[in-house]
Amino acid sequence: MDEALTAGSRVQKLKLGGWKTFPYVLGGVAGVSMGYQGLLSNLLVYLIKQYHLNNADATQILSVVNGCIQFASILCAVVADALGCFYVVYVSLLASFLSSFLFVLTSAKPSLSSQSSSLGLSGAPTGGQFSVLYFAIFLLAVAAGGSRLSSATFGASQVDTSEGQASFFNWFSMTSYTALIVGMTAIVYVEDNVGWLIGFSLCAGASAVGVLLFHLGRPYYRHSECRENPFLTLLRSIGRKLWRKTQTTYESVSHYHRLDAAGSESRPPQFESSIDQHRLTETEEDEILSSIILLLPLLSTIVPVGLLSNIQSSLIILQAMVMDCHLGPNFLIPAASTATFTHAAFVVSIPFLEGIVYKRWHISPLQRIGISHVLAILSFACTAIIESIRLASLDGPGGAMSVLWLVPPLLLMGLAEAFAVPSQLLFYFQEFPESLRNSSAGVTALMTGIGCYLSTTVVAAIRRDTNWWQDDTDQSRLDNVYWLMAALMLLDFGFFLLCAVVYKSRGKTNI
Repeated sequence: MDEALTAGSRVQKLKLGGWKTFPYVLGGVAGVSMGYQGLLSNLLVYLIKQYHLNNADATQILSVVNGCIQFASILCAVVADALGCFYVVYVSLLASFLSSFLFVLTSAKPSLSSQSSSLGLSGAPTGGQFSVLYFAIFLLAVAAGGSRLSSATFGASQVDTSEGQASFFNWFSMTSYTALIVGMTAIVYVEDNVGWLIGFSLCAGASAVGVLLFHLGRPYYRHSECRENPFLTLLRSIGRKLWRKTQTTYESVSHYHRLDAAGSESRPPQFESSIDQHRLTETEEDEILSSIILLLPLLSTIVPVGLLSNIQSSLIILQAMVMDCHLGPNFLIPAASTATFTHAAFVVSIPFLEGIVYKRWHISPLQRIGISHVLAILSFACTAIIESIRLASLDGPGGAMSVLWLVPPLLLMGLAEAFAVPSQLLFYFQEFPESLRNSSAGVTALMTGIGCYLSTTVVAAIRRDTNWWQDDTDQSRLDNVYWLMAALMLLDFGFFLLCAVVYKSRGKTNI
């Protein structure tokens, strides 16, 4: 009887999942990516123009948003391990639509933003207006954070072969970045040149299509079996170590083990759940904790990268807003779309690196990450020089500098991300314990999120202690800010080299 049920479940499993689910998953990913990127890319400009916030306050809000997205990624990964990826992806798609709808309301009803005529152009938003804004931003963070990693894991789980999973990841990356580029170019262009209402409506429409496509594939999806959350393994191991340290005698520890063994023996196997049957031994749990502790120094080097990259993404937009964004006599590049050059460089660089560079020269994942640090330093230094030239040109007879001056540092940053992002995913996937490999990307996102939150403190300190960052970009000294960022990245690079040498000295010879 049991064998028949098992065979039936296997047949049912073969009928579910597979390539037929890819269009539905990728369609949902494309819709939510286009929707939230159309909102996120132009959020800084929207806060400044429609809510009349100063540059620094708007930048800090954007930093908090980016941090929430990273934290949402790890939280959604934890929930997905417990409940399954399907529900996390589904909720994130719905959150994307609801967030877009709230932004549509704020642009359509002046009473929901500080563009109300009763407040005037310089009126500060009220508490109620901020509440609506922050709730929309919260949903935006859930949408972006919940869909990025969980949808990739969910789609890959629909196939069993490594070749099929690799193929899905390739399609997933291409679909995601294509949707991101469309969101930060076409939709942002509509927001800047046609109107916020139409632009946000396009975001809501894209999200709605994504929800519909993902929902249509529900009868074909394969759902993962319930298993113990791997983070509970770490918590159990930590708790056990702390408990043992509180014991003063060997007898108390022995008594604990006798009770633990008795408790395990008193429960018949037929009453054990599927989670209990796959539970690791204490030794295995301790080994997992030890391996994570060894990786913590390297993981900590991601925090400054997230901090500095987050500040640069805001500064680039502020610079573009005071530069000549015309591309020819009739086309105007939206300030928020300047980041497209970074994403385009990333997309173009990946096949070049994988197909030529890595095949000709063996560059380990850690070495690739180190190269990305050097490229980021060059990007910050290049932007500092360009900003110095721009400030010097303000007193000249010519007009504003072209925004195309920002293209070289943006391309450098895109190349840096092409070295760093896949290499980080590969390195931590290989080095994390097997039971935590699905959460390895979430942990790196967590480190990036910490950096995004810390960037608000750095911005506040710069504004408090210097005159480098003022409300008027032309009166600021953003070139000094960039030189400071280059110096901080150089320090992080030195710490990264130290951590890499120490980690490699522990027998890791192929990294």
